[in-house]
Amino acid sequence: MDPATARAAFDALFAVRAAAPPDLLLLLLRAVDDAPATFVDAVRENVFGSDVDAFLAAYGGAVAARTVDQAINLARERGDRQLLRAALDWADRSPLAPGPAHRRQRIEARLHALPDDPTDCPGSGSGPLPESFPESLPESFPADWTPAQQSAALLHAAAHAHDQGQPARGAALLRQARAGDSAGVRLLTADLYRLAVERGEPVSDRVPFPWGHFTYAALSYASLNQQDLAQACLLPVLHDLPHLDGDALEKAVHAVIVDVPNFDTSGAPELGEVLRDLVHAAVWQLTVEIESMPVALMLGLHQAGKGPEAGAWRRIDGPITRPAHIENHIGKLRAAEDPTAVGGATANLLDVLDTDPGEESHDDDTFVRNLRRRISSFIDDELRARSAAFVDDQYLWARTGELLDERSVLLTWFLPAAVNGAAVLLAVTREGSAITVQLGDPDGGGPESAATYADRHPVADLVEAVRTEVERDPLFGEVTPEGRRLLTGSELPLATGDQWAEWRARGKDRLLLWPHGALHYLPVALCSVDGRLIADDWTVTTIAGLEALVPADPSAGLPVRPRPRRTAVIASATGGVPYGLPAEPALEEHARAVAEAVGAEAVTGPAATRAGLLAELATADVVHLAVHGTMDHGRPLAALPPPHPGRGRRRPGLRPRLPRTRPGRRPVGHPRRL
Repeated sequence: MDPATARAAFDALFAVRAAAPPDLLLLLLRAVDDAPATFVDAVRENVFGSDVDAFLAAYGGAVAARTVDQAINLARERGDRQLLRAALDWADRSPLAPGPAHRRQRIEARLHALPDDPTDCPGSGSGPLPESFPESLPESFPADWTPAQQSAALLHAAAHAHDQGQPARGAALLRQARAGDSAGVRLLTADLYRLAVERGEPVSDRVPFPWGHFTYAALSYASLNQQDLAQACLLPVLHDLPHLDGDALEKAVHAVIVDVPNFDTSGAPELGEVLRDLVHAAVWQLTVEIESMPVALMLGLHQAGKGPEAGAWRRIDGPITRPAHIENHIGKLRAAEDPTAVGGATANLLDVLDTDPGEESHDDDTFVRNLRRRISSFIDDELRARSAAFVDDQYLWARTGELLDERSVLLTWFLPAAVNGAAVLLAVTREGSAITVQLGDPDGGGPESAATYADRHPVADLVEAVRTEVERDPLFGEVTPEGRRLLTGSELPLATGDQWAEWRARGKDRLLLWPHGALHYLPVALCSVDGRLIADDWTVTTIAGLEALVPADPSAGLPVRPRPRRTAVIASATGGVPYGLPAEPALEEHARAVAEAVGAEAVTGPAATRAGLLAELATADVVHLAVHGTMDHGRPLAALPPPHPGRGRRRPGLRPRLPRTRPGRRPVGHPRRL
């Protein structure tokens, strides 16, 4: 815009203040090179001295957003801190939520209006910074500057270094500022790391360049809900990963391992998809180049793919306070189990949310099922809300072999998306590791197949089929022919028979499963290798994450010789009778045999009640449950084994009082043979 025209237009609008749109006035002021400070002061007082609600009523939200935008830009260009603070304070009083672009602009602007900053703002022009701006360590500052003033001055200088295209200098000033983890610091950090890649100028020797700079910038942007900027930083890494090898691939994978677990993708599905594709691309490229790469990186990628929730269940402490409506559910459920008990629940508890709208009535089983679902959902929500993100600051993935004992094999799987149905199996022992790759259907790699399995791996279909056949299996009856074929077939992503034989020859008999995706539902213990059931030769345990391998006492360091553990064994031959299952004396016989083998005393018969189980859980490290039962889709929390019915037990129920257990304790079940 021509400055003379802008000046004439501004003078005309300024003369009729009431009719002048505020955002247009500010735009014209930006176009006038020599606008007097009195004009700027007048606009500041008239616009940002006004009542926010009255302004919104007169001009609307769109004009208000543009007015703040123009005022911030004008203040930055002129180095007018008074106008900048007035615009930011006025925007804070507005009830309107800014969009991502305006939110970024305001966070960035606050770095130039810090309350403790003793320096002047030189504006956002392209000229060099004044000599008075901080260039060295805080020791060179005036003696009367407080630590808060020193920090603010350094932070302000770092922001201007970014504006001047000096990422290394900006990052150095930012580190000296020790300014904490505010939104402004995170945004400036992300901007500096992204600028560093654009300029080819690393800003940290601890962050791999350029891949770690990209992922670290994306993490900072995502923490500010700047999802588009986060994806823009991740896409170059995703694009280049399939073409990397050697040192470049190792740096890129390390960046993915360190940064990806810290993303919070709740409410950001598009970002979650990019991160998933990033991990899968890294897995596949690492598989291709594995002969020249550290195998431990695979475990790190698996841990990264699990996300921030991995292992969080171990960090939940303290009791859960149940709200009134959940207490009502529990009381009603107890009343249904034992009509003579004091329920304490209100009448007419079920509402439209508890029943199918198409049902006019429901039986007692449906009633109890809905109560269980409500209680189980509450428990899931509480555990999710109170979970703490697991940060692997010990790099457990790099020393997993040291954490395993001589008898254990850790198995983990990867299902890279859209790689022709491929599956990658990684086996780790104390002595070393081995990778097995299944390439899937060689004839199924056409465009239609790629589109079908873009978001669903074909192994997921196989696992679903296995799960369906296992659920259909009648109690102590033969597995269906299809179920037997699936559980013994070569399509399952398991190690070869030679590997199993080699492990057994070396004294291995403990299988630690760390599944991924659909493989959480694969009943590995029921699968067969060379005609033998895996459960016949191996103790099978599923772990939530690598932290389950760490000793419970953090001061103990790496495990040496674990202390003797107490094992509890419990079984009830008649526990399932009230629920429609036949009595099975073999369960108690099995329990006594297991107890004798581990030097324990089995809890069986009338003693194997719910109270007895809870008492054992209070002191045992390992609990062996000899059970039979059915898969129940109505219990989303778990398929619970029925204990001895005790007195007055007529109906199955879920008592949501979970005992607190020590870290590392794992329940062990014995699957029945095929």
